[in-house]
Amino acid sequence: MKVCMISGLAKFSGGLENVVGELRNFLLNHNVAVDVFGCSNQDFVKYENNYRLIGVRPCSIFPREIGVPDYGKFRYSLKTWQKIRAFGPYDIIHGHGDNCFFSSLFRDETPFLMTFHGTMAKAMGNGSTDWRNRCHIYAEQMAAVKCDVAIACSNEVKAELVQFYGISPKKIKVIHNGVNVEKFIPVDKKLARKKLSLPENNTYALWVGSNPYRKGLFTAIKAVEKSRCSKLLIAGQTGTNFGKTVFLGKIPEQDLIAAYNAADILLFPTIYEGFPMVPLEALACGLPVVTSVESNMGEIIMDGVHGFIVNDKSFAAYQEKIDQVINDVDVLKEMSFYCRNLALAYCWQNQAEKYWEIYQLLLKNFIA
Repeated sequence: MKVCMISGLAKFSGGLENVVGELRNFLLNHNVAVDVFGCSNQDFVKYENNYRLIGVRPCSIFPREIGVPDYGKFRYSLKTWQKIRAFGPYDIIHGHGDNCFFSSLFRDETPFLMTFHGTMAKAMGNGSTDWRNRCHIYAEQMAAVKCDVAIACSNEVKAELVQFYGISPKKIKVIHNGVNVEKFIPVDKKLARKKLSLPENNTYALWVGSNPYRKGLFTAIKAVEKSRCSKLLIAGQTGTNFGKTVFLGKIPEQDLIAAYNAADILLFPTIYEGFPMVPLEALACGLPVVTSVESNMGEIIMDGVHGFIVNDKSFAAYQEKIDQVINDVDVLKEMSFYCRNLALAYCWQNQAEKYWEIYQLLLKNFIA
């Protein structure tokens, strides 16, 4: 079998790219040849055994003199479609996100599935009436309509696909994102704090992210500021420490794992997600999660068992949950046990098996 996967960026390890990477590893372990196409600042092909990473430098759709704006996703989508025809044929084409406009618009008989990590229509909200945003929404809708199977990363994303793009619920399968439970593991809290040079006797909340507005950094700062928690660790952002905030900056993965283990609780007051990776990584490290309803983590997290789901955007609501458990060592220890067990149920081996079943069904149907 030879599979084409259309990713986002070729080198950056974001949520979408994380999913692509884990599925790629699973397929390679099943002796499947995999080509991953990713956006890059230069064209390249990297060979590694049964795997090719194909970097795609976006090209111009229209001549400059026409004066039509060049939207990066469309330029990337066009050149990727051209390269897929050159590197193919494939047994399955698997697209991710809003990167597949031309591959869906001009699709052939090759089985084609799409994974939606959210919807542009919901994420853009009131901005969806702007014609510049509508272009991206239309591209995503085209992929949803043209694909043979749409994978939603949560039940909420499934509902969004039906509501905004009008596709049949029967066409949509829900497969929650998974987590690498062999990489993200519980570590002794004292050792984790020592690794990050943190005072041992403090209590710590943790915020992780690359988008401070969408992922509610200000809410996390204000909540901890008013709470009985000693410090808020901020990973993924640089800044000057003030009050209770400690900026860890953009740290390597091993330090991130240490941060999950050094903390007592994760704060994730996001305003929109499909099904985020950060809370899953925290759960795998045994870290209880306090997150918003909008994270969709409530689809797997039991409130009061693995943390808390907050149905309130105010920092006071998060402060209340922090204060409820932050100094209760026994409760946090019990939550940590249940967090790790929940993550084990959503390991990538389990979640990738569900994709594998869909691959097999698609091949059988198309061969028949």
